[in-house]
Amino acid sequence: MRERWLSRRAVVLHLAVAVWVPGCLIAGWWQVTRALDGNGLSYLYSVEWPVFALVGIWVWWSLLHTDPDSVGARAQRRLEAERARAGLLPPPPQRRREEEDEELAAYNDELARLAAEGRPKTWRSAR
Repeated sequence: MRERWLSRRAVVLHLAVAVWVPGCLIAGWWQVTRALDGNGLSYLYSVEWPVFALVGIWVWWSLLHTDPDSVGARAQRRLEAERARAGLLPPPPQRRREEEDEELAAYNDELARLAAEGRPKTWRSAR
């Protein structure tokens, strides 16, 4: 629970929503005062700004409850399952070891080892 609400990412999201929502509400109140002064278009904006504040809260909640490491893995598993059902998975590529130099062979072996681990691909360094 602490990771979700007090991590660095969560604190940045809290600060963003703490600036966004009051800003939208202030802008909405400003549009209400302009609408009462006779600006007809401001009636629309006086409703629109509070809606933006609600959208900001919804985005904050969604981002707070989304694990960035698992999003890509879920989509990848779903895509692979759809391709397997449709019979669209290509055959595994055949490697010719005699055409590879030592450095390329070591790199390909490292990639094969990482693929065999089955961990989700992320931009974060796992080591």
